[in-house]
Amino acid sequence: LAILPHLTKTAFKEYRAELRARTLPPGHIHRGKTITSGSTGKPAHVEQTHLYWRMFAWLKQREFRWFRFDPNGRLAIIRYLGTPKRADTDPTTDTGMRCIDAWPSVGSCFATGPAFLHNVASPVEQQIEWLAGLDPDYLMTESGNLENLALGYQHCRPPGRLKGIEAIANLLTPVMRRRAEKTFGLPIHQNYGLNEIGIVACRCPEGGRYHVNSELCVTEVVDQEGRPAAPGQTGRLLVTGLTNYAMPLVRYDTDDLVEVVAGPCPCGRTLPSFGAITGRYRRIAQLPPGTYAYYLALVSALDHMPAALMRHLRQYQLHQYRDGRFELRLVTADPPPPTFMAFIDAAWQKATTPQSPTLHTIMVDRILPGPGNKVHNFTSDFADPPDDAAHPTTRPSVS
Repeated sequence: LAILPHLTKTAFKEYRAELRARTLPPGHIHRGKTITSGSTGKPAHVEQTHLYWRMFAWLKQREFRWFRFDPNGRLAIIRYLGTPKRADTDPTTDTGMRCIDAWPSVGSCFATGPAFLHNVASPVEQQIEWLAGLDPDYLMTESGNLENLALGYQHCRPPGRLKGIEAIANLLTPVMRRRAEKTFGLPIHQNYGLNEIGIVACRCPEGGRYHVNSELCVTEVVDQEGRPAAPGQTGRLLVTGLTNYAMPLVRYDTDDLVEVVAGPCPCGRTLPSFGAITGRYRRIAQLPPGTYAYYLALVSALDHMPAALMRHLRQYQLHQYRDGRFELRLVTADPPPPTFMAFIDAAWQKATTPQSPTLHTIMVDRILPGPGNKVHNFTSDFADPPDDAAHPTTRPSVS
């Protein structure tokens, strides 16, 4: 594989028609198309076969077995559920609540209990009320929304029957993981997937690394020169799909940065593995120097803030404008005390210099999912924003 060039996301979108197979091997059936998330640019359509969907269901079942999820239980799913059917419907009030007889994907191949769906764009308080009435065995939601739920549960107990949680769709930072695991008293499980490929890997509950589903794909981690990254280094993840003959992708550059690991995993599995996922290269590479350090300083301040100061916080998002200004957007149950803002200001001043960009804080009534319909707690106008990204995910507070 190393003699072949990388397939970048830009090239994939530009040459999508040429990448589509003209004919399929015997036994492979075209099953339509899916769409990439578009979280770092414009989404693109991916042609798929029936085997893509079967593999997704089989690997999802493997994932649940590794996580010790009992498929007979009740599964609550909070995520983006698509555009409301009526054009005049507010996505933040259209909860999309519904019940289906079986868990998505897995239920097409195995017997399962029911699944219950809720729109991630609805207010956190509404999600908490829904979960309290449902009392599910398992919860699946986007990583950013899981952190919002953890903040929301500062005043009440999580569902009593909850046995397992899976964070999906976007990056779960170590700080987010600690907060969620402390709040729910459960380990947070994850996989790593791409709409273009499928479920690439699952995070090992015992070892913390990501085990690659080698029946589905081949992975490589390369440095900036395209050479294999060494153990302990962080590099770009390349994925070659093995099952989707409708649109074979070879050495597809995911734009994600992952850590190279070596040696056996404590779990005893011998599948190929990679370590921590540190983020999207394009989201980081295009930021002005020091930007990510400012963001990490803010996240660290929230992580170390006394519980008494945090108790009103429900959501937050740091946004960077083109002129360098930073805006901290807060959703709170009640106005935060002056000591909350003093704590934030002190942390910002400690991480910056007099020449650094300023931080302005505003209160908003909610923070909506952004590009790719994912919940992000950091956004920047430098990171390939859509045309309407001046205020992409917030609604100003009326109070």
